[in-house]
Amino acid sequence: MSSSVSRYFFTLCFLALGSCYLLKPKVQYFENNSDQWSVHLKNEQYISFGDSLFLRQTYEGTPKSFYQHYSTGVCFDNQCRPLDIILHWSISGRYLGFEMPKGEFLSKTDHDPFTRKEYLQLNEILSNADLPFNDIKYHELMNQPESSTESADAISGATSERIKDIVVKNAAYTTYKLWKLVYGESQKFIEQYTEKHLNTSNLLTVLSSQDRDEIFWGLTRMKDTLSLSIPIKNRLLSLIQSDDYYLSYNAVHAIPKTYLNDSSFLENLFLSYLNTSDASTKNVIYSKLKAAPGLSQNLVVKSRQTIPTMTPQEISSLLKLYERHSINDLETCKVLARILGNKNNYISKKAYDFLIKIQTDDEFIAERLKAYKNQ
Repeated sequence: MSSSVSRYFFTLCFLALGSCYLLKPKVQYFENNSDQWSVHLKNEQYISFGDSLFLRQTYEGTPKSFYQHYSTGVCFDNQCRPLDIILHWSISGRYLGFEMPKGEFLSKTDHDPFTRKEYLQLNEILSNADLPFNDIKYHELMNQPESSTESADAISGATSERIKDIVVKNAAYTTYKLWKLVYGESQKFIEQYTEKHLNTSNLLTVLSSQDRDEIFWGLTRMKDTLSLSIPIKNRLLSLIQSDDYYLSYNAVHAIPKTYLNDSSFLENLFLSYLNTSDASTKNVIYSKLKAAPGLSQNLVVKSRQTIPTMTPQEISSLLKLYERHSINDLETCKVLARILGNKNNYISKKAYDFLIKIQTDDEFIAERLKAYKNQ
């Protein structure tokens, strides 16, 4: 009887432990500016690059992200603990997050599992590519014990002063190991692979990111020969018109030469010139408009309509554009003739210098020029 009770009790305990295991949430933490890149997603295909590195992409061939499953160990004090983890990167090599197979977890030197706060801290550390771990050797993570009987990682506060603020407490080796994996050979391969295969499709994926650094990565890799793509054109204009002057400036700077042949794009670029208050962005937009092969009639009409509300510097830049692109039609010249009487001498002088070079027999323009000269 007692034997049956014992077996029954053991079975209940086993089932209870199994239930706890099944109900225990999977460990996974991702960047705020990234999707939850779970490996097990539908309607996608995977390309293997060996060594458990995979590219996730749609069935249409649009790349989404990379991930790699590591089954390795974290070794210290002549002992190794298994490390079973999946790391995720964007297609530009930016760290996205990590997850662990069901039932796996990270533990510290005292064998206590990571808390949620420590997982969040680790995720934040792994997202920082500028940490100095590449300049730190494995044995430098801990202060060296004063005697052979002391275990460095077992001593409270033994973590090196140099890195104690950039590792999870009591998990320096794990933090270091994971950071080195995130920014190791796989990340370099991913970045090189995407650069080599960069096209309008995967470039749009990068530029559509919510991460500032990732967008900048894409902008700095746009080539002048990039074929015109309406989605990329619209995304560029969106970035140019954003309140983030850093992205706005670099988006203008990245405009391919081929896009300067698109009249509607130039018209929107000119409107961005008027709307931005950032001087650096204005200057680079002006340079792009100046480098364009020509200005459309619509752009000329829109530009002269806005002259009355332009600042003196904007008018000066516009007149230089008119000269560069030989804009001297009668209607535009009449608008400029009207500002010869502007109280701002700088503006009126700029208009006079422009008009005096143009051969015209229009009476209105001639009279305004004469009046300006005789004042």
